[in-house]
Amino acid sequence: MNGKFRNLGHWRALSLPACPLPADRQRYFHTLSRLYLIATVVYLFDFIPMFWLLADTRLFIVSVAGLGMTLVARELHRRGYMGAGVLLMLATMTAHMLVAIGTYGSGLGFELYFALILLVTYISALSQVAKLGVSLVVMGLTTYQLMGVPETTVVDRLGGWAPQALLIANLATLGVLFAVILRRLEGVSQRLEISYRRQAHHDALTGVFNRRAVLREVELAMDNARPFALLMIDIDHFKPINDRYGHKRGDRALCHLVECLRESLRDEDTLGRYGGEEFIAVLHDKRHGEALCAAERLAATVRETPYALDGGDLHMTVSIGVAANGEALDIDGLIALADRRLYQAKRDGRDQVCGDDAPSMQDASPVVLDRAAEQMRAVFEQRAS
Repeated sequence: MNGKFRNLGHWRALSLPACPLPADRQRYFHTLSRLYLIATVVYLFDFIPMFWLLADTRLFIVSVAGLGMTLVARELHRRGYMGAGVLLMLATMTAHMLVAIGTYGSGLGFELYFALILLVTYISALSQVAKLGVSLVVMGLTTYQLMGVPETTVVDRLGGWAPQALLIANLATLGVLFAVILRRLEGVSQRLEISYRRQAHHDALTGVFNRRAVLREVELAMDNARPFALLMIDIDHFKPINDRYGHKRGDRALCHLVECLRESLRDEDTLGRYGGEEFIAVLHDKRHGEALCAAERLAATVRETPYALDGGDLHMTVSIGVAANGEALDIDGLIALADRRLYQAKRDGRDQVCGDDAPSMQDASPVVLDRAAEQMRAVFEQRAS
């Protein structure tokens, strides 16, 4: 049993690149890898048996040589020489097509391989100049061969079922190859779309929602009319961490803190980076008291989970402002309320959770509160820009 698994691992390793590839070249690798495999199958179970049955020695030898060249091209491709591999395969395909046209003439589907050669050329990792050059060369050779087809070909002498069998075999082979290539391109397009969508909604450093996406989540929660709470979270004394340890370690410490926040939140909760070292957490179906308890657990997790450095542990803390959706009329008021409570937690000594307004804020008139909210909103917009 172990031997079987080892063999499976060996064959799987042969389908992967022999050396690490940059992201822009991985697309070419995976798109063409399946094509090499299908081409090998076509040579083994289509061309070689077909020309053997037709007793065509020359094209039988060309097919066997094509199989060997395809395997060599695939190995070049796997070792990172993708340009050399695809050129070898294109040369093999072109030679096979030209010999077949010269032997059997046009009208049996061999000339259609010209379109396949062009498709493979333009999805390969070749430069634009090389792609244009290969296209012109293949087009010129194909035109020359078609113009030089003799009036009497092997097919005229064979008669019977041979012409129809050749046409059906070529059309079926081309259909399979085109389907494989287009399916792979569709898969690549889908992965790119997912990647672009993720980049548009997620913070590049921490992987959580970015400012726009998390505010959209708050807006959706407000429209949903179900209870939820908003936590405004700020890392205490984060600037000295960057100044002392450098921005690279500061970024790693920020990612470590995000992992602590994620561990303390439920799967249905939403975490997003509001800007700098500030984060917003949206706790769905949580009322004010439950949100306070969740915020205390979150602060305790950060406090008790230091970031390990070479010279010791880096202890971090957070200050949190809590606001529930029933405490404000709109998203701006809710964020401003959570932010005021966050800064109240900082004034109370940091590493605190604040879910109520200070007496000075409670005695303030609605006009003063609205003005404070507008000032806070202007500050946030300045930070975002």
